[in-house]
Amino acid sequence: MNHAIDFQSISYDLLTITPRKHTLHNQLFRVESGKVLLKLGKNEYVYSTGDAFWLPLDCLMSLTILPTSQVSAVKFSVRLTDAFPKQAGKVNISPLTSALLDRLLIESRVDITKDLLQVIRRDVTKLSPKLSQTQECLAVSQWKPYSETISGELALALLIREARKQRLSGIKLEAICDNLFAGNKEQLQLLSQSLLGNTELS
Repeated sequence: MNHAIDFQSISYDLLTITPRKHTLHNQLFRVESGKVLLKLGKNEYVYSTGDAFWLPLDCLMSLTILPTSQVSAVKFSVRLTDAFPKQAGKVNISPLTSALLDRLLIESRVDITKDLLQVIRRDVTKLSPKLSQTQECLAVSQWKPYSETISGELALALLIREARKQRLSGIKLEAICDNLFAGNKEQLQLLSQSLLGNTELS
């Protein structure tokens, strides 16, 4: 991280799963489109278009970002000594921060970007992140293969995520196919190609 504050907005064509690790910065996220799952401990929190959430420094977490999602993030360097929130969770950003994030999405001048980020820096210290489990959050946290509590794209994403997890733990593709897809190898390969961009669950 070259600057004290950094802004990025990334579009994700494929299902993206980050490894579980500690955050290296204080970070503000806003979901511009799509859906993001935040895993903290054993619980998962679901954020959809327009939602914003905060992750403090040294927070153990992982993200699952669904295909065709766009996520903006403001990262604050550990060198900054501001009184940033210490708790992770959903935040209600002010109209000012929302407008600044909108501007950052289209701003190309570095000097203006720096000025906008300095205003956000002041504003985020007032945030009060909260972790609350909605029905959707509970359904995702408690999801198991063949569960019918979740349907559609989210269910397929959770299924492929579980298949990938099993693959990374050393389970063979044939066993994963039997365990999760009732032996339907074609369905496994089709979903893996569509969501991950490959047929090997990598």
